[in-house]
Amino acid sequence: MMAIGSIIASIIFLVTAWILTKRNHQDFLKLFYRLPFWVILSYILWRYISFSLETWVYFPTSVSNILKILSPQNFNLHFVGLLIVSWICLWIFFSSIKRTENKKIWADILFVSFANSMIIFGIFLTLWDTVIWKPTDSIFAIRALTDNSALTKFDGVYPIWLFLSFWTLAIHIIISLSSIISKKNWLWMRWLIWILIIFNIMFLFQSYPRHWIISIFDASFDIKQYVSLLAIIYCIITTIKWEKKRFY
Repeated sequence: MMAIGSIIASIIFLVTAWILTKRNHQDFLKLFYRLPFWVILSYILWRYISFSLETWVYFPTSVSNILKILSPQNFNLHFVGLLIVSWICLWIFFSSIKRTENKKIWADILFVSFANSMIIFGIFLTLWDTVIWKPTDSIFAIRALTDNSALTKFDGVYPIWLFLSFWTLAIHIIISLSSIISKKNWLWMRWLIWILIIFNIMFLFQSYPRHWIISIFDASFDIKQYVSLLAIIYCIITTIKWEKKRFY
């Protein structure tokens, strides 16, 4: 499901981006040629952060450690790596665009395309049992479809990925309507803030090895929430700056 969902989500992302670039008279190849670099950088950084958190080895110099990082075994990718590499790629991409209006247009293109792909991707991830969510016996629980599934250890788990699809769709509709009403073309930052908030809520329902934990009441927060919070604060500050200066 991870592989199939990734392929379909990538196709949806590219098709949406292609349609929007044509509609807004932008060069689709500007994005397409950079995608291989983004994918490779994302993969390496995801794997490196996962390896570092598990082994506490921050400077892998041995061949065996380097191979462990490069190996795709167990899909051991980390959300912190996703955030960091996303910021790097976006900074490089937008730095290459000179005109402010083009930056605004590309901001909408990228994040509308990402939203469309996430709506579908969440459905496939619901059927993927590598990321296990907290057990529940509620009516909304999902259960193992085969005896080989890791979900056989539980009566049921929260279908958080499915909720992510619905939440993304709802936020996508709200931001799109807001853009039409206000006639602004850079409201994607607000959409991104809400998506990061949703991810932070989701992590509270995930069963995974936590690092640098802080417990508040019954909730446990770790490095994922810390980095996400920094990203949210950055997005809020940037949004306020754009509101005042009226430019990106």
